[in-house]
Amino acid sequence: MPLDLTLTPNRSLAPYHMRWVVGGVAVIFGLGALRFLALGAWPVLPFLALDVGALWWAFRASNATGRALERVVLADDALTVTRISHHGVRRDVALEAYWTRVDVEETPLGDAHLFLTGRGRRVRVGGFLSADERREVAKVIAAALSDYRRYSPSTSSMA
Repeated sequence: MPLDLTLTPNRSLAPYHMRWVVGGVAVIFGLGALRFLALGAWPVLPFLALDVGALWWAFRASNATGRALERVVLADDALTVTRISHHGVRRDVALEAYWTRVDVEETPLGDAHLFLTGRGRRVRVGGFLSADERREVAKVIAAALSDYRRYSPSTSSMA
């Protein structure tokens, strides 16, 4: 059975909603700025503007990192992990599907790290996912590799 997984980071706020949140904060800070101006505390105004600018920058940076993705493809005799960073840099790692093992390393704090290991190579997968999502992805990849081994020709000389 072929496998084609595309993993993307979770984002809780769409860019459209980001504009609404930053705009709402700007309006509230603007009303506060009018109050500070009426009280004669005008030196506070640049700091309020810096706060709104920092909030906009933080949301923009968070949305930019959301463009990263990982793709895990099992085709022919290779399990290929393709990483595309949020800058658009692509990196491919190919492992021999028959010899690839799925490793989930549990940490004492309840986190889980997912690795694909084969023939001296070790590739981390889904670093941006939650621990539960990594465990679920590990099950899907392990099942696909198991099916592949079951239906592929044996590499043993005894067969």
